[in-house]
Amino acid sequence: MIPLQCNNMGGYSAAIAVITTILFLFPPPTSQAQILKTEAHVFGPFNQSYFNTFQVLPSAAINLEALQVTPDSTGNVSLTNRSGRIFYGTPFTLWNDRDSLDGNLVSFNTSFLINVYRPKNETPGEGITFLIAPSASGPPLNSYGQFLGLTNVSNDGNRTNQILAVELDTVKQDFDPDDNHLGLDINGVRSNVTVSLTPLGFEIVPNVTRFHVLWVEYDGGRKVIDVYIAVQPDKDAPIVPKPAKPVLSSALDLKQVVNRVSYFGFSASTGDNVELNCVLRWNISIEVFPQKNGIGNALKIGLGVGVPVVVLLLAGVVGWVYWLRRKQRESETQILGTLKSLPGTPREFRYQELKKATNNFDEKHKLGQGGYGVVYRGILPKEKLEVAVKMFSRDKMKSTDDFLSELTIINRLRHKNLVRLLGQLV
Repeated sequence: MIPLQCNNMGGYSAAIAVITTILFLFPPPTSQAQILKTEAHVFGPFNQSYFNTFQVLPSAAINLEALQVTPDSTGNVSLTNRSGRIFYGTPFTLWNDRDSLDGNLVSFNTSFLINVYRPKNETPGEGITFLIAPSASGPPLNSYGQFLGLTNVSNDGNRTNQILAVELDTVKQDFDPDDNHLGLDINGVRSNVTVSLTPLGFEIVPNVTRFHVLWVEYDGGRKVIDVYIAVQPDKDAPIVPKPAKPVLSSALDLKQVVNRVSYFGFSASTGDNVELNCVLRWNISIEVFPQKNGIGNALKIGLGVGVPVVVLLLAGVVGWVYWLRRKQRESETQILGTLKSLPGTPREFRYQELKKATNNFDEKHKLGQGGYGVVYRGILPKEKLEVAVKMFSRDKMKSTDDFLSELTIINRLRHKNLVRLLGQLV
C-alpha cells in the first residue's frame, strides 16, 4: 500500500491534523468534471413521414417540404387570425435531478432555416418563434395576432407558463421597438431583451423571397444564451457559416424559467395581416445525461470514524477501488450489495452533500493525493462534522473482488486508532 502525502493546509499539518470522518467516493459519471455525451438531430426537407417525428398542432401543417407553422397559401383555409405550433416529439432533460438548485444545466445548439413570406406583397403579420415549452400541446385559445401562438390575454406573463421563446416579430405593438426585431420572451410576449434588426441589415419578411438561418446557442455552464442570424442565398445551397458575433446575447438561468424536461419546437401566428411562416431545415445538438440503469450511475462510499489524519489516510488506502469496464453494471451492483450487507452501515449520503462539504472539491481543500485518487477536507453542514473525502479515479480501478475484500476487512477491524465503516453514498 502507498500512503497518501498530505499538504499543509492552513494549520492542518500532515502529522497532527485531526479529521473525524473519512469518506471513500466514486465521482459520478455526470459531474461537472466530466463531459456529457452530445445527441444530434438533423431534420428536413420535410415530408409526410415527419408526422411520426413531430407533434403538428393546429393550425400548423407539413407541406411543400417545410414546416408550415401557420397555414400556407395552398391550403383551403383562411390565413387570418391563426396560430400554430410544431414540436419535436421527444422532450429533452435540461438539467439533472440530483439537486433542483444545484443540478448541472446542459448546453445546446439549434439552427434552423426559415422563409417568412408575405403573399401578394401585403403587409406582414405577426411573427414566428423558436419555443421551449413544458408540454407538446397546442397553442392557447385566442393566441393569434400579437400573442405569436405563445400565450393569450389571460395568461400572458404568467410564470406557470414555463416557456422560453426567441421571437422574430414583424408587427409593432406598443411595447415593441419596431416591426422588424428579434426578442427573448419569458412566459409572455413582452420581450425581456429586444434587438432591432433593421440597423443590422436584416429584414425578416421582405417583399421578395429571402431565406434566413438562425442559430440559438445556450451555454449551460455560463448560463448564457446567444442568437445569431445570417442571410441564406438559396434554400438548397450549403448553409452559410455562422457569424462571429451574436445579434442577441443574454444571461439566462433555464432552471428559473422552464420545466426540467421540456420540448423544443416552433410557434407562430397571423392577425388581420398574414405571412407564411415556414421552417425548411432544423438541426439540434444537445448534451444528454446518462440513462439511469439500475445503479449504474450510483455513488458509493465507505464511512468511518477515526483520529489523526495520517492514520485515517492509511486506513483509506485499504479501500482500493477497482473498475471492470466490461462488467460495469455487474460490478457496481455487487459493490452496492456488499455495502448494504455489511453490519452497521445504514447511513446513506448524496453526492451533493459531499460536493457542498468540500466547496465543490476546491483545490484549496485538497489534503493530499496518492496513486488512486485525491483526498479533500470538508465539513458536513448538518452534522458540523469534519470529514476527509477520497475521490477515486475510475481509470485506475481494476479488481472489484479486491475492493470488496478490503471493505469487509475494514468493517471487521476494531481499534482506537483505526476507522470503521459506518455508511454508504448513493
